[in-house]
Amino acid sequence: MNRQELYDQIKESARRADIPDSLKPEHIAFKLQPYQKKQKHMIYFPFKKTVSAAAVVLLCGLLSSAAWNSRKTSIAETSDAAKLIREASSEHTQLPSETDVSNEPEAKDTPKKDAGTLYTVAKSYDQVLETIKSASEMESTYRTDYDFDTGDTAGASGMENEAAKEESAAGYAESDSNDMSANKMSGYSTTNLQTQGVDESDRIKTDGRYIYTVSGIHLNITDTSNGVLTPAGVISPSLNASDHILEFFVDQNFLYLLVQRYETSLTEETQYIEPDSDDSGFLPLNKGCLKQSRMESSPSTALYTYDITDPANPSLTGTFEQDGYYYTSRKIKDTIYLFTQKTLMEYVSSNGSYDKIIPCVNEEQIAYDHIYVPQEGGQGLILSSINTASPQEAADKIMIVHNFVNTYVSTDAVYLYHTNYTVDGSLTELAKFSIQDGKINAVNAASVKGEITDTFAINDYQNTLRVLTTYRDKNANTDNRLFIFDKDLNLTGSLNGIARGEEIYAARYLADTAYFITYKNTDPLFAADLSDPSQPVLLGELKITGFSDYLHFWGTDKLLGIGYETDPDTGEQKGLKLVMFDITNPTDLKAADSTVLTDSIYSPAAHEYKSVLADPQKNLIGFTSQNMRENTPSYAAYYIFHFTDGRFVQRLMERLPDYEYISYDSIRGIYIEDMFYIASPTKITSFDMTRDFAKTGELDLSEN
Repeated sequence: MNRQELYDQIKESARRADIPDSLKPEHIAFKLQPYQKKQKHMIYFPFKKTVSAAAVVLLCGLLSSAAWNSRKTSIAETSDAAKLIREASSEHTQLPSETDVSNEPEAKDTPKKDAGTLYTVAKSYDQVLETIKSASEMESTYRTDYDFDTGDTAGASGMENEAAKEESAAGYAESDSNDMSANKMSGYSTTNLQTQGVDESDRIKTDGRYIYTVSGIHLNITDTSNGVLTPAGVISPSLNASDHILEFFVDQNFLYLLVQRYETSLTEETQYIEPDSDDSGFLPLNKGCLKQSRMESSPSTALYTYDITDPANPSLTGTFEQDGYYYTSRKIKDTIYLFTQKTLMEYVSSNGSYDKIIPCVNEEQIAYDHIYVPQEGGQGLILSSINTASPQEAADKIMIVHNFVNTYVSTDAVYLYHTNYTVDGSLTELAKFSIQDGKINAVNAASVKGEITDTFAINDYQNTLRVLTTYRDKNANTDNRLFIFDKDLNLTGSLNGIARGEEIYAARYLADTAYFITYKNTDPLFAADLSDPSQPVLLGELKITGFSDYLHFWGTDKLLGIGYETDPDTGEQKGLKLVMFDITNPTDLKAADSTVLTDSIYSPAAHEYKSVLADPQKNLIGFTSQNMRENTPSYAAYYIFHFTDGRFVQRLMERLPDYEYISYDSIRGIYIEDMFYIASPTKITSFDMTRDFAKTGELDLSEN
C-alpha cells in the first residue's frame, strides 16, 4: 500500500466515524452565537499559542462538549448532557463525591478529598500526565481540522483577573461588600473588595499615612503627613530584564510584593522525519532525525515580604516563588493565597516526554496526591497558602487541572466555576474548596443551568452559596435564574424564568436580599428575598432606561449603579450614567436620582471595581472617565460626586495627562482624613476637601 492509498483509507474511516451529536455541524452555530455583552471579570485561561477570539469560543465549546459526552462517571452519573439538563425540576445536578481513598498513598498531611466527580485527586503522576496528554491531542486535532490561526498570548496581564468584588463602608451586616471603604478608626480609604474580610492586592494603596505606588520596576512610598507629599522610600527588588512588579498587599509594618518573573533557556528537540517515497536510489533530504533549537521562557510568580517599619530602609524578610503566570491573590487575616496559571500542554513534546510538566512551588514539585484532575484538561491552576509569619514557606499547595475556570474567594472557601455550552444550552459547573487556616481541601461540586455573567453574581453568606445565572438555550433565547446551596453544595432552593429575553449585567447581595440588573432595551432592577433558602421570593422590579454594569450599596437603603444611558428604541449609548436606587422597601423599588455624563464614552468603573471609590460615610463617589466631544480629541478625567439631599452633585473634574503607556484602569482615587489624592504610577495629585477640593500639590514619581 502506497502513501496515497493509506491516506484514502484513513479518510474513508474518518468519514464513517460516529460523530457525537454535540460536534455535528447543526450544533456548531449555537456554540458560536455572539453575546450582546462581554462577560465582565471572567477569566479564561488561554493556550500558550492561542487561537483567534472566535476560534477560542468554538474550541472551548468543542472541548467541553467532547469531554462531557465522554465521561463515564462524571456529572450526575451519566454522559448524556441533554438528560442532565432536563432530569431535575430544580434544574440543578449534584456532582457525587467519591470518598474512597484506600488506594491513595499515605499523605504527609490530611488527605485531599475529591470535588465530586468534577475534580478528583490524582492517584499517580501517570494519571496527571495522561489527562494532559489527552487534552493536548484533542487541541492538536481541532487546530488541524479547523485551521485555526495562532498567536502568542499575553502573560499575566492577559489573564488579569480577576478577577475576578465587596463593601464594608457603611459598617452594616452585608454579605457582598465591594467597596473602597473607609477605615473608620483611621479615616482613610482602602481597596475596593469583592468580599468583606478578604483583602485584595492592588497597584496603589494607602495605610493612612503613606501612599504606596507601583511605578515601573520600583514601588514608591510617599509620606502624606500634614497634607504634604514627600518621598519617603523606594522598594527596588532584584529583577531580570523581563521581570516586572505586579501588585502588593500592605499590612501595618509589612508589605508583600508580587513579581512576575521569567527564566529563559535554549532547548533542543529531536524530531523524526518520515521519508517520502523515492525510487531514484538517492536518500531523500528530509529523511531521518531533525534537531531543532528553540527559546523557552518559563514564567513564575514571586512573593517578596518587606519590613517597612523604616520606609527609607525597607528590609527583605522572605521570598516565596511558584511556577506560572500570576492569576490573582487574596489575603485573609495572616494568610496569603496565591493563584498562578501554567499551560501544561506546551510541555508535551513531540517525542512524547513530559519534561517540566509538573509545576513547582519553591522549587519542589507538587505531589500527585495534591493534584486534582478532570476528565481532560491542559491548563493548571496552582494555589498556595502562605502564612505571613513564615513568608518563605507554603502552608499548603494544590494544582487543579482544567481547560478554563473562574474563581470566587470567600472568607473560608475558594469556588471554581466554568460554563459548558451543550447541545441544549449553557450549564455552569461549580466546585468548592475549603481554605480554613490555610489548609486547602475540596468539599463538593455541583452544576446549574446558565452562566455567571457578572463577578458579583456568586456570593457566599452564612454557610450558603447564592448564584445568579443567565441561561441561553440552543435557539439563543435567554432567561435568568437564582440558585441557593448549603455549605456542602446541596441545592436548597431556586427561582427560574426571570426577565425572559434579557441577561444579568450586575448583581449585589445585601444580607438576605439579592439585587440584580438585567438588560435588553431598558434597565430593570430586581430584588429577591433569600431569607428562606428553600423558597427564595422575587420581591420587586423597577424599569428605567440604560443599564448598570456595577452596583454598590450606599448605606442600607440605597444602591448606586454605574453604567450607561441608552436610547430605549435603538440601544445606542448616550453617555456614562450614575443612578441611585432607593431600596428602602424592596417591594417598591425607586430611582432616587440619576445623572448622565454625555461626553463619556468609556469608564473602567463599569468593569474594574478596584478603580471605583464609593464611600457613603465620606460621601464620595470617584472614578475615571474617557471623554470625547465632536471634532475634539479624546481626553480622560477623574470625577468626584457627592450624593446630597437626594441628588448627585459634581465636586471635582480633574483632567488627567495623556498617558501613552499607562492604562486609565490603574488610576486610583483615595483619601486620608480631609485630603483627597488622585494617584497614578507616575504622579500623585493632592486636594483639600475642606476647601472645595482645592489642588494643593503634585509629586512626580518618575523622578524618584
